[in-house]
Amino acid sequence: MFSLNHFIWIGICCVLLVVILTYLLRKKPPIKNVLTVCCVVCVLSEVTKVLSMMKLVPSSDGSMMTPYLELNQLPFNLCSIQIVFIFIARLTSNEKMRKTVLGFMYPTCLAGAVGAIALPTIFTFSITSDQAFTHPLGYQFFLYHVMLIAIGVYIPLSKQVELGRRQYATTMGIFFAIGFSSIYINSLCASPTYVDGELVSVDFATNYFVTGSQDWMMTFTDINQWRLYFLAIVIAAAAVITILYIPYLRKPKV
Repeated sequence: MFSLNHFIWIGICCVLLVVILTYLLRKKPPIKNVLTVCCVVCVLSEVTKVLSMMKLVPSSDGSMMTPYLELNQLPFNLCSIQIVFIFIARLTSNEKMRKTVLGFMYPTCLAGAVGAIALPTIFTFSITSDQAFTHPLGYQFFLYHVMLIAIGVYIPLSKQVELGRRQYATTMGIFFAIGFSSIYINSLCASPTYVDGELVSVDFATNYFVTGSQDWMMTFTDINQWRLYFLAIVIAAAAVITILYIPYLRKPKV
């Protein structure tokens, strides 16, 4: 993180975004066509990630080898779950649902992907910064997030998607429902150790929605510190979504 390779990738992402957004804003293709391309990118991205990060791990007795994808590679991050929303927005025939999903994707794709590119945790948990251009995950990570930023910007600028107070409210609801669910997911993915029925330690914990362990940034020594941290990210997320929706909140409900 914040290495030379990281900054080079940031530069590449900026150039790609300028090219993609210039094309989209000049040609103004239907949002449905853009989502079709996004679906293809999502599939290629996830296949690349799975095949490049799959490990062959021996059983405890060494009698067999099993392909295994580590829990932190599961698609439960904010940016990863956009795959589901992209496919829903593209395939659903329910216009109300499409509006709701695209309304959710607008701020979360944009802000989430910008944050991911600025703070690429893959260099902390998956590959080293020296592998940024030699490992497939580096290309998968940055190019996928460029796509998310592009669709996040194009949703409002295309003038093909209605954004208003209703979409703002449902976006807040969906975001915080998924965010709160990440607490359960992080607990399910962790490996607890019990001694005489008492929990004594937790290992290999995931950090979906950054609601889990923050050992790369800070260390919690008291549960109230985590509660304050959780409250802080809730407020920050609400503020970012609100700021991005401000231009559309004065519109009548749609």
